[in-house]
Amino acid sequence: MLILVGAWSYRQTNQMMLESQERTGKAIAAGLTSAVEEDLIVKNYAQLEVRLMQVMAGAQISAALVADASGKVLSEVQRDPRTSEVSVVFNDGSIRNPVAQPTTSRTDDVLNIFYPVGGVVPIGWVKLRVATTPDDALLGGIHQQLLLLLSLGAITMLMVVGFSLWRTYSRVQTAQMLIEELNDSLHSAAFYDALTQLPNRHLLADRLKQALAMAARSNKHLAVCYLDLDGFKQVNDQYGHDTGDALLIEVCQRMLKALRQHDTVARVGGDEFVLLISDLESIHACELILSRLLGDLARPFHVNGHNLQVGASIGVAMHLQHGSDPATLIRMADKAMYSAKCAGKNRYCFF
Repeated sequence: MLILVGAWSYRQTNQMMLESQERTGKAIAAGLTSAVEEDLIVKNYAQLEVRLMQVMAGAQISAALVADASGKVLSEVQRDPRTSEVSVVFNDGSIRNPVAQPTTSRTDDVLNIFYPVGGVVPIGWVKLRVATTPDDALLGGIHQQLLLLLSLGAITMLMVVGFSLWRTYSRVQTAQMLIEELNDSLHSAAFYDALTQLPNRHLLADRLKQALAMAARSNKHLAVCYLDLDGFKQVNDQYGHDTGDALLIEVCQRMLKALRQHDTVARVGGDEFVLLISDLESIHACELILSRLLGDLARPFHVNGHNLQVGASIGVAMHLQHGSDPATLIRMADKAMYSAKCAGKNRYCFF
């Protein structure tokens, strides 16, 4: 748009300057006809040269001549285009095809103006050649101003476009971050427990399949343990759910510290958890880990200003010895956990 406006403005200013020069040339020609009319009537041809020299004072006039009624050139002066000096031209030629009305014609950068001298019947002719070059000082100034305005407009447009692109990029980045945060939230809600941030049943099923596949390849033992807290319901009833939730978080932290990094602790109920203890060399290694875990959970918890005591009953089902199906192993571990409770709680029991 700026280029189109600039091109239109440039063309319009050129056209306005040419029209202004044409009007100026016609006015000079009209004045010259009035000045030389009396000299032509009295045939004072010597005075014609003086009149023409006066007209040539205007720098835009490149040539001027006066002819009689027959078209014979009586006096002519021209301006040297290189030195701008005005000199008299001795020419015995004539004006071809003179007309009865003022006329103008344009060739390249020259405007030719014909004006008759006299009334209804012309007694002579005046011809002016006016230079119409577009590099006039005024026109050059206008073009420079237009160029400056266009440059400022282009810079402003670039700044606006750059700012808009930056704003758009920022909004896209913000929207992308919000989408990623939403995806993370949905993923966390789908696979992790909201309170403890431990894996839930869905993620447990996937972890158990992977652990079973790894155990089959490595020929090492995998223990599926079902853990239920002892005494948690009494804490919840006596101190409230807030204290109970805080206690659960502390219990989870102790379980994670007691187990190894590649083992899994998943929350499957209010105070029920499933442990996947993999890469075991023997059943005795599993017993050592479970004994350490029971000892850690038996120590008092300091929660919300209260000293709380809980324990755990754990049922254990071993891969291959008790089955290889995920659902079957969890069900067997659950049954073994009830056996541990019936045996006095705060202990582990194999299926």
